[in-house]
Amino acid sequence: MKTVQQKVKDIVEVRPYESIRDFTAEPAKTLANYHFTDVTADLMAKWLDGISTVQAQNGAAYALAGYRGVGKSHFMAALGAIAANPELRSRVTESHVAYSAQRLLRRHYPVVYVRRGTRETLIEEFREAVELVFESGNSASRDSFAGILQDAVGTSGELPFLLLIDTAFERGSRVSRDDGPGLSEIAEAAKGSNVFIGVALDDDIAGADGSNSSISKTFTIDYLDQGHLYKVVNSHIFPKHNQMQPVLHEIYNYFSNVLPSFRWSEQKFAALYPLHPVILEVAPFVRLYVHDFALLGFATEAGERILGRPSNSLIALDEVYDSAEIPLRKIEDLKGAFAAYDTLNSEVVAKIPVMQRLQAKLILKALLLLSLDGQGTTANEICASVLIFDESDPPKALKTVDELINTFAKALPEDIRITTEEGRETRYGFKVASKDNLNQALTEAISDASRDSVPKVMRRLINERFPDAAFSLASAEHTKDWMECHISWRGSLRRGRIFWRSESEEAVTASPPPVTDAIDWEIFIDLQHIEKEWGNAASGVSRVVWKPDELRNDETDTILSFYALSTNRDLRETYGEQFQAALHSHALAAEKIFNRSFLEDGKLVIDGFDYNFTDEARSAQFLSEAFTIMLEPLFETRYPEHPKFTQKLGVSEVAMLVSDLFSGSRQNLAEVQLLAQTFALPLGLVKLDGGLFLPETEENLRAHPLASEILKLVETNGSAPVSLKNIYANLRREPNGLVREAQQLILTALVAQRQIDFVTSSGDRINRRSLDLKIIWDDITGIAKPLETTYSIEKLTRWATLFTGSDAFKSIENAKGRESVRASFAQWTADWKTSRILERFAELPDDILNLRIWQLAARISKTFGSVSECIEAASVEQMPLEECLDRIADAFSDSEIELRKCREELAGLDSFINGAALRKEISSYVALCEMTPIPAIEELRSKLSVLMNVSFALPSEANNRELGYLWAKFQRDFSEYFIKQHDNVMRSHDIPETYGLILKSDEWWEFEILSGLSLFSNEYWSEAKILCRQLEELDCGFDTMENLKAQPFCICSYSLSKNTYWQNLPQMLSETISNGLKAYRANLTDARDILVPKLEKFSAESADKGAASAAGSLGAAISKGKDLPPLSDTELKVLVTLLRVSSFALADRTSSMPSSAELSNGKKEAKKSKKDLVEEVVDEALLLNV
Repeated sequence: MKTVQQKVKDIVEVRPYESIRDFTAEPAKTLANYHFTDVTADLMAKWLDGISTVQAQNGAAYALAGYRGVGKSHFMAALGAIAANPELRSRVTESHVAYSAQRLLRRHYPVVYVRRGTRETLIEEFREAVELVFESGNSASRDSFAGILQDAVGTSGELPFLLLIDTAFERGSRVSRDDGPGLSEIAEAAKGSNVFIGVALDDDIAGADGSNSSISKTFTIDYLDQGHLYKVVNSHIFPKHNQMQPVLHEIYNYFSNVLPSFRWSEQKFAALYPLHPVILEVAPFVRLYVHDFALLGFATEAGERILGRPSNSLIALDEVYDSAEIPLRKIEDLKGAFAAYDTLNSEVVAKIPVMQRLQAKLILKALLLLSLDGQGTTANEICASVLIFDESDPPKALKTVDELINTFAKALPEDIRITTEEGRETRYGFKVASKDNLNQALTEAISDASRDSVPKVMRRLINERFPDAAFSLASAEHTKDWMECHISWRGSLRRGRIFWRSESEEAVTASPPPVTDAIDWEIFIDLQHIEKEWGNAASGVSRVVWKPDELRNDETDTILSFYALSTNRDLRETYGEQFQAALHSHALAAEKIFNRSFLEDGKLVIDGFDYNFTDEARSAQFLSEAFTIMLEPLFETRYPEHPKFTQKLGVSEVAMLVSDLFSGSRQNLAEVQLLAQTFALPLGLVKLDGGLFLPETEENLRAHPLASEILKLVETNGSAPVSLKNIYANLRREPNGLVREAQQLILTALVAQRQIDFVTSSGDRINRRSLDLKIIWDDITGIAKPLETTYSIEKLTRWATLFTGSDAFKSIENAKGRESVRASFAQWTADWKTSRILERFAELPDDILNLRIWQLAARISKTFGSVSECIEAASVEQMPLEECLDRIADAFSDSEIELRKCREELAGLDSFINGAALRKEISSYVALCEMTPIPAIEELRSKLSVLMNVSFALPSEANNRELGYLWAKFQRDFSEYFIKQHDNVMRSHDIPETYGLILKSDEWWEFEILSGLSLFSNEYWSEAKILCRQLEELDCGFDTMENLKAQPFCICSYSLSKNTYWQNLPQMLSETISNGLKAYRANLTDARDILVPKLEKFSAESADKGAASAAGSLGAAISKGKDLPPLSDTELKVLVTLLRVSSFALADRTSSMPSSAELSNGKKEAKKSKKDLVEEVVDEALLLNV
């Protein structure tokens, strides 16, 4: 690999994660710390919906299975937090979960947490938890689950409550008792009560076979696998910088090249980086012994330490060992292994050459952790787990590791187990005495076991691996060997079935329903690897065979061992603690075997060709996802002419296109147009006309290849209906392969153009006029020619007169009359195109429309809009005049009243559109208009509001005219009033003149000088500065009248609401000056004990007689303690000198005054005199200091 430039911190961000020990202690913290993925969000929403449906006599029982450490306890506690605390539901940011949470009652659901492992029996734990929540001792005498539950229900009343059962976090060891029957009894009792039960299935009760098979019958079991942890780490613990993805790809390729045994996919590697993928495999076994080992918390802490390392560094097993070593050493079963570890570390590793000593320690740590599953590990797996490799010679590193492990085994042959089998790599592991005894018992248990158990376990594993797998377990009363599955290809849903051959020929198998025209494909799982006649595939159904790879002998033994552990009660009772660890490790091993046999080395046989599962298909969460990927070549080959939809075409999309697009009622809706572009356009059923996607013309539709095929079938059948099954069968054939939803759109397009009618099971007809109603496709059995029109020539002539409004012709049978009608049609078409009424309506924003206007537009589109093309075609002789008039009569239900009503609605819609801009202008303007004290203006405002509502609800041109008149008068009167008040303030002569006199006054002068002294508060000076600044701004040079045409205010700062405030500004400034001087003089009097001695000293020592006299008189006045008179200039000089005001401070106070460039000459003179005085004061102060 080329020189690594980046650090880990350049690729990934490490986010903090606070590990929580007791998830039930702080619900808000528990919920905030729970990170949803798509899997857990779906599960949480499902469980919340289950709570919503609980009511009297209708309880629910859910169970969550999964390996230790996948987050079952956190999930359960988060569920309880949402149910028990309505105030927390708004904090849920995941939309799917938030929606389900809002469906709960707005009440605090009681939540009972049963902690398994805190008492000797489950019923004791159950009783204690119920009494804690309901504070009742009634259940103390109860000795059954049903009795205790009955008491709780009685206390809870009508409000449902939650019973969440989980293994206690504070337990000292794993729960070794058999709680399966007890949990099933609780679930049975809850069915007739308003109770929701949620159970976290730990490894001691997770099995659905043997002694715990009752759990699968009484609980709805969901499975939470480790896959969602990859997403949590990737999104919330170690989010990656997108621009660094190429670097991650390069790092993965590097490890894959130098470590041939680096078996993890790039997807998992990239999601977990910088966490080594092996850690997620080892973490469950560490959790078996160390209950509070938190993977996410460990990842965060280790991630902080690795940030500064090169980007090809990973958090590996040695860091897991260092984190968990102390609690692991306390486990009794592992003391022998750790004794051997310590001996090897001190006596063997210490003697290894220094250059290999670090590697030896890493190998020793990895060997111990990888021995926790009881299966051991290989030299290759150790190399990949702790990243020991040699770039120049990869086999050399493997040889080194192998030699080191053999050195350990030779040093302690009684403590290191070596397992060799022909054709397999040697496995090594530390011996754990209790596990060795159990392994021996397992060997004896499976020696006489039947190999028929292997397919049963595989059936169970496929259900656990894929949540959508629905094969019933072999223990079920009636075995279901098939399941339905839907996959997506080119946006269409391809319906299919998957078959699993029964393990026993004597099993009672539920027969699959016969193949329907909706089924496209079938997959048969050939697990036994025998030549089997699957039978002939139905017409149009693609047959695929899924061939898992044959199991090796050791894999078969592992599967049989797992089966024995799941079903043998004697093993459970004899080995207790060790049994749980063995069950967990064998479950993981069985899952790996399933993945290898079915996905990694399994293959699909399609048309005689073998296809290996792609990496993406192997990592798919659902069977539907896996086969969406794997069956793509099949459909691409068979249906090359199938249109490509960018979204999934489903029932709801078809319903909206039928009722809104093809019926003509709401064609201009944005969502309808999007659906038309996405689905109808690829099918060739719409065209772009005037910016809208509209149904194709009759002529173009008849030329459509698939539509013409349908019409041929109808024509061949004469007046009899053509079966819909026959239509489906024809359109699903190669090379088109259309699914039902796409076929239904083509059929609807033909109905909309009056080419066919739908025929229901009762023989009723559905034509174009009924398309805006909900179509129930299951009730439609066929299609047929439209019924012939019954309109006579006289009636058609009458309709020509009604529609054109002309009675210049007597009949459409003669050439003159027909020509007159065509001319009228041509004029109507020109007027219709000029009005652009439907296009203009589509351009209006949705926020100004109401339901009635939507309905008006829909009716106009369905009537006038639907016949506009026919009228244009008839005017240029591209359509027979009789057919056009027939369609006009049909569009208006052959009713003159309906035509008159539609014309009125057309006029109303046109008026609404014409007045839309005016209404928007008025509402925007009036919303910003300030209130006035003028009754006439406010009355106009009120009338405007009323008329706005009237023209919105009942649009007409008269209302538009009246609204325009009122608007013009209101705007004129308001503008005149505004300008008058505006000019009285912003262009006033009195206010600036008064302001100038204030600045020239002695009071202002004294106030300004005293405000600069630190003895006085800055409060009055700050207020005076604000008032002065506002007075300076009372000058507007903008064209107010022009501004008021577009907005009800001037660009300057003037506001009607502040009119009185602006006019009182000079008075407010005078009051501020007066109040400030009173306060300053009071301050001088209060400080007389300090000031008087200084003034007397100044008077005695000053050479300036005037200053000495002023100091003496000021001191005498202050010493009296009464109100001081205004100070003279000389007294101010003396005061400034005594208080030592610096030139900078004084200058700052003076320069901070507002500019007076625009004031009168009096203002300028006042400013000049102030500057002169400041200079004199400062000069004298400096002289006195010297």
